[in-house]
Amino acid sequence: MIQLVNIQEMAKNYPDNFVAPNENELDAVKVGDSVKLCINNKEKLWVAVQAINNGNFKGKIDNHPIVIDDVSYGDSVMFKKENIYLIFN
Repeated sequence: MIQLVNIQEMAKNYPDNFVAPNENELDAVKVGDSVKLCINNKEKLWVAVQAINNGNFKGKIDNHPIVIDDVSYGDSVMFKKENIYLIFN
């Protein structure tokens, strides 16, 4: 089972080391965007957003993991706004 890092919490606790998207940026995420998530506190992976429902996101891992073997390219992942590290739209 994968664990997703809460980037908002990390940015709050370690402001010199973590920068998180602001609420306006997070609210603008839409289906088709790519977001970066930190999985198992080991690797940041791009995820293509496929669905958004009441603050819950579903996406597909869009690059090949190098460090972790808990997920693979194309795997589905569920996440929330607080898990989004970067946004590419």
